[in-house]
Amino acid sequence: MEIVTITEARRRLDGALSSLTLKRETVLPQQAVGRVTAEDIKAVHPYPPYRKSPFDGYAVHSGKGQDYRVIATIGAGIFYDGPVAAGEAVRLMTGCAVPYDCDTVIPQESTERQGDMMTVIEDTPVGSNIIPIGEECRQGSVIIAKGTRLTAGAVSVAVGLGNTKLTVYAKPQVLFLTSGRELVMPGEERQRGQIYNSNAFLFGPLLERWGADVTFYHVSDGPDALAAEKEKVRALAAGKDLIVSTGGVSVGLYDTMPDIYASLGAKQLYNRIAMRPGSASYGGVIEKEDGRKTLILGLSGNPSASFNAFHLLAVPSLRRLGGEKEYEFPHLTCRLSHTIHKKNPVDRFVEGQITFQGSQAVFTPNTTLTSSALLGLAHTNALAYIKKGTPPLQAGATVEALLLE
Repeated sequence: MEIVTITEARRRLDGALSSLTLKRETVLPQQAVGRVTAEDIKAVHPYPPYRKSPFDGYAVHSGKGQDYRVIATIGAGIFYDGPVAAGEAVRLMTGCAVPYDCDTVIPQESTERQGDMMTVIEDTPVGSNIIPIGEECRQGSVIIAKGTRLTAGAVSVAVGLGNTKLTVYAKPQVLFLTSGRELVMPGEERQRGQIYNSNAFLFGPLLERWGADVTFYHVSDGPDALAAEKEKVRALAAGKDLIVSTGGVSVGLYDTMPDIYASLGAKQLYNRIAMRPGSASYGGVIEKEDGRKTLILGLSGNPSASFNAFHLLAVPSLRRLGGEKEYEFPHLTCRLSHTIHKKNPVDRFVEGQITFQGSQAVFTPNTTLTSSALLGLAHTNALAYIKKGTPPLQAGATVEALLLE
């Protein structure tokens, strides 16, 4: 058994992910949220693309004078391209394009109107109240960098600046496996000694949330089914970029996942990590003749243990496979809300919740801190890192935490 630190496990996984060639594809904006940009997105036109008014008012040929004859009224989306002479005005609404001949917009509140005549009651300096072309960006400017996961706001910006199609990385193809005869799915009859397969409903959606196209299969770990399940996993693993499994990676008689991975031709990178919870862990890689690789991450079957390893190992690896330039969770320095009584013979990652009291980030640890703890995952949004050898921490102590959401 080779036990490595979490840092060494990451180093070996990063090495297996080096020299990857990621596939690209072009998608429509309505398909782009959550995808990762495969090239810089640029402004097709400047923004704004025309001079516009910041509010309702009157566009005039000159800001001098008191009385103007209103020759037209326009709303958003309409452009008045006729001549506007001195002493004439065009009434326009917020966001309207300012006519070519006009150099000033007088706010409506600074005027009085009688028929087609407008009188200025509060002077407006010449050149005021016109948003210039390209105030926010020029044509050709990079507005979203390559390797960025697109939010709805980012897609909105890309569309607003003239992009009708976006080049993104192909979604990583992931095989997600759960393992164990003790697991049953919702709706199935649960016998004594069995539990519901909560991991299937935790990690499947999380893999999708981080950009994966997921195929799910459950391995029973029954000795009589092992040969058939090896062949099933082999078939499902074809063309996959990543395999993530929960359960079956410890030292029990029925922990069959390393055997299954060996049958796929996997090269083992490690088979245990010096951390709690989450020490039961397997890392491997399948190297194919065409140069492609399939990364393998076998996690503990215990909910909290697998949750930790998933976020520390699987998520960064998946984000790299998806082409993200920044793939680490942000770190925050927090004040501890409650005492953590645990001793720390190895690095420990404590699940909990970060909240804010003013500008101070506060970390509240979950009530139960065992590998098999489940209930706390309903509100966990962070992992606090406690270094090996640290004594039990008192309330008010400072801890470093990874913000997961």
